[in-house]
Amino acid sequence: TGFISFTHGFKSGGFNLDSTAAASGGDPRFDSELIDSWEVGIKSELFDRRLRANLALFDYDLEDFQVLEFTGTQFTTFNVPNAKSRGAELELLASPAEGLDLMFGITYADSRYPSDCDEGIPTPNVSTLCGADFTNAPEIVVTAGFGYDGYIGSDLVYFLSGNVRWEDDRRTSTQPDLAFDIQGDNAKANLRVGIGSADGSWTVELWGVNITDKQTKNVTFNTPLRVASRSVFLEAPRTYGITVRTEM
Repeated sequence: TGFISFTHGFKSGGFNLDSTAAASGGDPRFDSELIDSWEVGIKSELFDRRLRANLALFDYDLEDFQVLEFTGTQFTTFNVPNAKSRGAELELLASPAEGLDLMFGITYADSRYPSDCDEGIPTPNVSTLCGADFTNAPEIVVTAGFGYDGYIGSDLVYFLSGNVRWEDDRRTSTQPDLAFDIQGDNAKANLRVGIGSADGSWTVELWGVNITDKQTKNVTFNTPLRVASRSVFLEAPRTYGITVRTEM
């Protein structure tokens, strides 16, 4: 089955509420963001529905793209006149045996500010972005996972699932060209195992997120009151726990 879609949407504008936003005649407002989105693709089922394959190509044109920047002392939102994102996504879902499901996906996205993103009107926090990639937008993302479940006798069920996500290098700051502000390619894995009653009245699950405790950057920014110093917000570390569910 093939499909093609076009969407025109918007995100409302607003005001920067920081007390310095209107200082020295500054304008605290930011405009609405507009997007024209094209998608074309196919969805298919193969081998007696044991394999589903979905492929999509996308092209997004954004006008007055809203950028949220943390300066180290405050958050501020401003508009970039134009930005673009285009790429492709492939998703495979397979059920090769009873109780076993496999998943694989890969996304390629070229998300960037064009070299003329300021449309010829030089603005310090906008013009420096022209030609740069979006923040936290890796070019390639690969995901893979599995799920398996079955019965123990006639009264109990068990299940095991896991997934891993690999991403390419990405930029972690709003402003480009700082070596500290690059998060290298990395992979993170999650696991879940559990047992429960066949009628669904109770389950017990053991789970772990980022089980290898991979440390990665989320946002990097200027350190307040320290010249030529950078700080970082890290993403979540390894987390694990147990979940018990019951139905009365």
